[in-house]
Amino acid sequence: YQADALAWLRFLDRAGLGGCLALDMGLGKTPTMLAHLRQTTEQGTSLVIAPPAVVGNWASEARKFVPDLKVLVHHGANRTDAGELAREVADVDVVITTYGTAVRDIADLAEIAWGKVVLDEAQVIKNHTSETAQQLRRLDARTRVVLTGTPIENGLGDLWALLDFANPGLLGGRAGFIAQMSKAGDAKSSAEQALRTLNGVLVFRRTKAEPAIAAELPDRIDELDHCPMTPEQVGLYQAVLDELVIATAETDDGSPKKKGAVLAAITALKQICNHPAAYTGDDGPLEGRSGKLARLIEIVGSVFEANERVLIFTHFATWGERLAEHLTERTGVQVNCYHGGLARGARDKMIKEFQEGEGPGALVLSLKAGGTGLNLTAASHVVLYDRWWNPAVEDQARDRAWRIGQTRTVVSHRLVCPGTVDERVEEVVAGKRRIADMALPKSSSVGDLDSDQLRAALGIDADALLLDEEPETAGASR
Repeated sequence: YQADALAWLRFLDRAGLGGCLALDMGLGKTPTMLAHLRQTTEQGTSLVIAPPAVVGNWASEARKFVPDLKVLVHHGANRTDAGELAREVADVDVVITTYGTAVRDIADLAEIAWGKVVLDEAQVIKNHTSETAQQLRRLDARTRVVLTGTPIENGLGDLWALLDFANPGLLGGRAGFIAQMSKAGDAKSSAEQALRTLNGVLVFRRTKAEPAIAAELPDRIDELDHCPMTPEQVGLYQAVLDELVIATAETDDGSPKKKGAVLAAITALKQICNHPAAYTGDDGPLEGRSGKLARLIEIVGSVFEANERVLIFTHFATWGERLAEHLTERTGVQVNCYHGGLARGARDKMIKEFQEGEGPGALVLSLKAGGTGLNLTAASHVVLYDRWWNPAVEDQARDRAWRIGQTRTVVSHRLVCPGTVDERVEEVVAGKRRIADMALPKSSSVGDLDSDQLRAALGIDADALLLDEEPETAGASR
């Protein structure tokens, strides 16, 4: 199906048309698009615009699948300034940026003649009157391609917005398109019929539910999602690290007191990566304060759109309860939290209801209580909201859904904040190095690290950090 999608992209390109690549979540939109960009480098530099959470994934997938493709990530405070941008663009094949950066730098980006403009998670522009959608239309490109696993959320207007960006004016006005494509029945069925009509022409749609696709899929798809930090998260993170350095400056290296302080700080830093409220315990609104939460909302939205179910694991039970409450309010679907503090009967009832329920659903579980022994094959998606040092523990959590009795491919997401302790845990889990090795190769314990080494091991890596500075996108994707 990826080869078919690649052939379709080539067909569109030769016809000078844009389109919507609408492979279902986990079916490989990114590598398929990268393969096409590799095939069309002679047409000039392409621009990929994506949410901050997947910018790192685009760069890593490019290194993996098309290593000869020259890629520039244009994002963050240290990005190339306007005077140098055109020159740098001329030296690469693909520029990857975020929606927020693209809008801020639109005057400079619009001056460049792009070979292709690609929008990932393109549901961001479904509100065609939003500033983001309007500004991105200023980009000059030979062709445009939009990528989304959910081309229809609210009806035919969504589909028109995507296709009108890809092919401005080709489908006529929004009202006329909706009237022409509308059939007897509700708006959703009309939109789905329109999608089938356009499939293979301006849209390439494949889902995991199709028997031919299911036969090609592996049992499990693992995805690493890079989530940006908000300024509030960065400020809290730096404050905790500074406090640790000051508190342990006069403490003997290797002492139990210093080791305890370091481990407590690591826990606090992981909580801050999850959400400021997970660390402070404040009861303020959760929205707009955490890149991980924003990405989780996107994932849950896609899962619910597909009428599927998802498990969400966190190491922190109290945060898990808060998360379940927020998801319930946000989605209108009852989301519970399974943790060790519940009575046995309550836990059993929760599992039974999740397994036997119909339609979209989500269950938050504490990693310790829900990571082993449970059979939760009603879920075909797993999110590891925060990471644990032992990869076997994470494997056991994923195996709640990926086990005998599971008839669908399980998509597993690992959420990581680049440039933070989150990423260091990812490296430890991957078996690349111990936490102490990051600063002191011969150290056997985090308690042996001095102040400079603590900052190196746990501090923010400014070059890798993604900042959540995006306008509109959270609201536009609802």
